[in-house]
Amino acid sequence: MRIHDFILGLLTVLLGCITVWLSKDFPSLPRQDYGAGTFPTLVAILLIAMGLILCLRGWIRRGPLIIWQDAIPIGHVLFCIMAVVVAVTGYILLEPVLGFPIVSLVMLTVLIGIFTKGRWWLAISVATVATLIIWLTFAELLLVPLSLGILEEVIY
Repeated sequence: MRIHDFILGLLTVLLGCITVWLSKDFPSLPRQDYGAGTFPTLVAILLIAMGLILCLRGWIRRGPLIIWQDAIPIGHVLFCIMAVVVAVTGYILLEPVLGFPIVSLVMLTVLIGIFTKGRWWLAISVATVATLIIWLTFAELLLVPLSLGILEEVIY
């Protein structure tokens, strides 16, 4: 089943608005320009912006609101779910030892490679950029330290 982009865009905008509304009452941090609600609000603003773009795309394309497509084999669905569960479990167990950069890069590369049916150059590229963006967002912007693991000895 494929749902029209306009409907998905509206749901995304609604989710963003709810997130902004719920995060506005988060407490602020002492001597900080931002508080606990900053990150959820930033994510919500991005959700609203991307939802509006999706709405515009759906409005331009028009078409039926729901399109029924061929069924996805249940084995494939279970494999994808298990791949994510194994990746998250592996992250939880390996991140304290190996560190965020290594675990994130490997985990994202493997998941994207599997989900794109072996497009490994794409997987490596996207995983590298995503790991870097996540690191910069948390470590530099939000000042939340992420474990370097075994890289700590190399860097320091």
